[in-house]
Amino acid sequence: MTSRNSFTLAAIFILGWMAQASAELARGPKQVLELKPQSAKALSNFEVEISNAGAVKGERQQVTDAVLFLSKPGGDVQATLRADEGDPPGERTTLFSVRLFIVAGGALYSGARAKCGSWINNVSKCSVACDGGVFALRRNGAAPLELLLGAIPGGSATDGKGVIVSECGFDEASDVRLVPGLNRGLVVVGFGSE
Repeated sequence: MTSRNSFTLAAIFILGWMAQASAELARGPKQVLELKPQSAKALSNFEVEISNAGAVKGERQQVTDAVLFLSKPGGDVQATLRADEGDPPGERTTLFSVRLFIVAGGALYSGARAKCGSWINNVSKCSVACDGGVFALRRNGAAPLELLLGAIPGGSATDGKGVIVSECGFDEASDVRLVPGLNRGLVVVGFGSE
């Protein structure tokens, strides 16, 4: 066997080993999961409301795209989605985190970062940073995960104000909120991983 043939065989072996290792990693625990809307038409039930300081009513724009990024640093986010119901006694835990990306009016809004609690009746309530509001995620067989916004089950009266999707800051003169479309109390949109 020539050295060229030996080199070719070694290269094939290494590439095969790398492909197998990569496949094993892909099947292993995922710390981040990207979910996209199962229906682009359903996004039309969401709007963003852009309010300026002192304005009575803000400008509204229809949402044209959205992506959810679920994360569980150091853990398996897919296992978290299948976790048992309920909180440990006497404590409210953060089970996973969500980052919400919204496109409306040709602009990308990526400021919504939320901590989501344990599953209760297959619903996890998510609180957006900087007192930016509350939404919920619901496990459902038809859609792996549904985003609920507005009058969410077990929510409070203030949940209908939507959630801030702009960056939070003390010197901001305006904010951008993801809100249910006009005359909608609750919006539910299914998300999946294609």
